[in-house]
Amino acid sequence: MIHPLLEASLNLSREDLDHQLSPSLTAKDANAALAGQMTATKAALVDNRHCVSPDLAYGPRPRQRLDIFKPLEAVCPLPCLMFIHGGFWQEGSKEVSGFAAHSFTSQGWAYTSVGYTLTPEVTLTELTAEVHDAVAFIHANAARFGIDPSRIIIAGHSAGGHLTASILTDLLGKGVGDKIAGAVAISAVVELEPIAKSYVNDLTRMSESEVANLSPARLPPQRDVPVHIVVGGDEPEAFQLQSDLLAEHLQGQITDLTFCRAAGRDHFDILDVLADPESETFQTILSMAQQAVNP
Repeated sequence: MIHPLLEASLNLSREDLDHQLSPSLTAKDANAALAGQMTATKAALVDNRHCVSPDLAYGPRPRQRLDIFKPLEAVCPLPCLMFIHGGFWQEGSKEVSGFAAHSFTSQGWAYTSVGYTLTPEVTLTELTAEVHDAVAFIHANAARFGIDPSRIIIAGHSAGGHLTASILTDLLGKGVGDKIAGAVAISAVVELEPIAKSYVNDLTRMSESEVANLSPARLPPQRDVPVHIVVGGDEPEAFQLQSDLLAEHLQGQITDLTFCRAAGRDHFDILDVLADPESETFQTILSMAQQAVNP
């Protein structure tokens, strides 16, 4: 049964729902934001202020790769932020995901950009499983990479926010929910029924069973770890409602639950908060690792 918060989305016409779920139409300049993230990622990959282990394979498919950025003089083991890109499971790559790397390595963190196979090449279930495998890979190989396995924080944007919430709820039963010390859901989609009724499903092709089984808002979190939800104040209502739903769903299940509606931010420049050491989101992430050390 659909949550009342999302009735507004489901009552829209297909045309209006498609518009709501096309955030580039209402963003200030989506292309400029994405270009900036790609440029920043390219710069991070050759930045001599930190070291990079690029294109590490965590699975057999070509896109099952990740990049790990670490401080030059790392005091290991390091807390680690794993970032999962968006693109409605059809677009995006780790090549636009390293934009916040230096902001974290300068704080003594490892930063990991996660790539994954896109739909329709794989099903949404297979895609979701890949990202779960990426978390398991980092956790299992933490000592090799100088990462503290007890201080892995995951963050994801849009569809990546869905994947982040999927890990938090361990909805595939792969045992990854207890391998993270915190989660950051940025403009996340957590109830898939409205998404399945939109243009997004023309390529994603999620089945009815996937809508039910891959909606994190229908499942409890695997464990009580800090969760931070952030959405841009200028994002379409459909995205605002999804974040509101996630906050309501986790209330009472997550002890340290924070919510930020970032004024003046749209669906694309909302990611600036992840690279800004002064932002509420950035400071909240740092505190998650501290809590893992001093619970």
